[in-house]
Amino acid sequence: MQPAFESLAAGFPYLIFYLVMVAVIYVAGIFAYVWLTPHKEIELVQDGNMAAAIHFSALIISLALPIAACLINKFSLYDVGIWALFSVILQLFLFRITDFIIFRGMPERIERDETGPTMVLAAFKLAGSLILAFAIAG
Repeated sequence: MQPAFESLAAGFPYLIFYLVMVAVIYVAGIFAYVWLTPHKEIELVQDGNMAAAIHFSALIISLALPIAACLINKFSLYDVGIWALFSVILQLFLFRITDFIIFRGMPERIERDETGPTMVLAAFKLAGSLILAFAIAG
């Protein structure tokens, strides 16, 4: 039992460092997306707009998956930080491409609470996020 406690004592500070770092990158990614989005998604969610809630929920999960994948093969705090930051930037870029090429006019449709197209958009974002996460995990 003693080696387990020694292992915990030695690894716990690193756990906290990794957790804080990826949490900051994750929250920054969410804020960046909200800032880049042409409509006020959080306000729409608070007003009961189901389409905005679906879309924002997919965003929350989609940004977390590649960041979590960065923690699988971690070599150092610096390594995870670089990969997590790169994954968020790449994810935001891919979201914009998806919004522009595949689903034009989605901000207006989300504002009108059209859940059908929003569900498909959310599925595209989640699928892309899974592919990115597995590509990062190797």
